[in-house]
Amino acid sequence: MNPPKTEHEVLQALLREAHRQKENVEVGDQWQQEVMRRVRELGALQPTPSFSEMLEQLVWRLVPVTCLLILGLTVLFAVSDFTSGYDVFQLLMNGNGTEELTFALFAGL
Repeated sequence: MNPPKTEHEVLQALLREAHRQKENVEVGDQWQQEVMRRVRELGALQPTPSFSEMLEQLVWRLVPVTCLLILGLTVLFAVSDFTSGYDVFQLLMNGNGTEELTFALFAGL
């Protein structure tokens, strides 16, 4: 299966074919105006964005989700009273076999 051709390759093939058959083509008196009208109809090409512009768009799309995640985790920790009466490092480094109990309390089970 042949890979799909890009617009540039298709245009190049069309121009080659037109150049080969230029002797057989009959043109009228208004061909220049018709060509320019067709060019104006096509319009300007859209520039491709650079890597930094695409990265900027990605970051700005992720900002609202990140803020909502931070807000949600803050509310979760505030409501679950995660830090009251416990040393955070003691809670995480608890080595006496009560890890399941600690995570069950955190999850609200």
